[in-house]
Amino acid sequence: MPKKVFQTRKAQRLTALYSALLMSFSVFAAFNNETEEPSPSFYGGRSVTHNNKDASSREIHFQRRTIAPPITNEEIAEVAELDASTLLVSENPIITLSPGQLPSIALSRNEKLLAKKAYYYFEQNWNNDTGLINSVQGYHHSTMWDVASGIAATLSAEGLGLITAEQADSKLQKTFESLLALPLYNNALPNREYNTHTAQPSGRYSSTSSNGNGWSALDIGRLLIWLEITQVHKPQLTQAIERILDRWDLDKAVSNGTLYGELKTAQKRHYRQEGRLGYLQYAASGFDFFGFDVSKAYEKNDIDEVTVDGFELLVDKRNLPYFTTDPYVLYGIEIGSTDQWWNQLDVLFRLQKRKSSKETKPWIFAEDAMSRSPWFSYNNIYIYGSAWLSIAPGGKPVENPQIFSNKVAFGLSVLFDGDDFSHQLADEVIDNSLTHRAVPTGIYLNGGPNSAYNINTNSLILTALWYKKRHFRPLIEPG
Repeated sequence: MPKKVFQTRKAQRLTALYSALLMSFSVFAAFNNETEEPSPSFYGGRSVTHNNKDASSREIHFQRRTIAPPITNEEIAEVAELDASTLLVSENPIITLSPGQLPSIALSRNEKLLAKKAYYYFEQNWNNDTGLINSVQGYHHSTMWDVASGIAATLSAEGLGLITAEQADSKLQKTFESLLALPLYNNALPNREYNTHTAQPSGRYSSTSSNGNGWSALDIGRLLIWLEITQVHKPQLTQAIERILDRWDLDKAVSNGTLYGELKTAQKRHYRQEGRLGYLQYAASGFDFFGFDVSKAYEKNDIDEVTVDGFELLVDKRNLPYFTTDPYVLYGIEIGSTDQWWNQLDVLFRLQKRKSSKETKPWIFAEDAMSRSPWFSYNNIYIYGSAWLSIAPGGKPVENPQIFSNKVAFGLSVLFDGDDFSHQLADEVIDNSLTHRAVPTGIYLNGGPNSAYNINTNSLILTALWYKKRHFRPLIEPG
């Protein structure tokens, strides 16, 4: 593993100043026509290539993969309802001081209950033999993106007092044992997906000598971010992390200063640049933490400017330019810096605030699992000339799309704490979760709930609450 390089840490900021600093398709044509469609992976919404007979032929460029398992009535029935009367609004949070640290912000009763709901998902979907967590309720598969979400949930649960340090250490050690022993794709890098019960490759070609059908550099990049966060908060686990990464040939995921993934099909192995604006820079940060040269990923190339509802946005001109709010929210909570040219967190908050003011319900667009076909959608702020467009991984527009993402809405609510719209978002997420044991995914255009209970929704709820409790400090900072 290359020599570890830490990025310069941002100075700690007081709560009173934090908000001020932050507030300062032709759809089908862009999807390749692979003759063989890879079986869908599951969440992390990292879509790679999908077969589309109407698509024009063009080079494959990998994106984040999708999750697409159907959610059965039996699985939904497993999630019992809670009495809404148990949710009571408490008084203002109490601030308590810890020696040598910024004050810890006490969560409200509603926030504590929301944290318990989110952690319930992990209690129900944890696999004790492997330390891996189902990507969707009852769906026994996981990507490296999902593994990162599991690590995030464990660290956040400890930070929120839901589990003890000893319990967190035990869970992380079990997860790391599985990561160390994973059968690697072509003996180089983790396959795109694994069975959470066996920690063996799953998906296409999982039973062949290649141990699967490729790797996702974006998924691995997110995992590297959370391995770095783990080292910051639990330095005693550094050696375990180093042993894992020493076994992985991470150099293969970086080429010419940017990220590359591989996809194996019946015809050949496709090695192509992976990642688009937002997702690329977020994932590249993980490789940056561990000393890799990903400087080209941060260059302002292949970028165009568009206007959506009066707001100027940057968009990626390459194919598969999924544009959701997710990577910007994740970066803000986990790493914290917002002054890069590519970081559009502030304008996306203001844009969706204005959009929500013109609609009868709040709109927060993100990538998310779905409780019905097509089982996953990219809810794009802008893509191929169209704003506010939800599409399935293969490129088809989604009927009755999800218009409100609970995970991203709650992430925005803590990143922009103090704004009236952020309070509205937090209240909306709490209301949406009233009758659910775990936090559901979101709300459809027709007002119905998207109850595809999944790892990424519940993980981000926990990390956002931990971020708030830490006095709105990014998780990469110690203390």
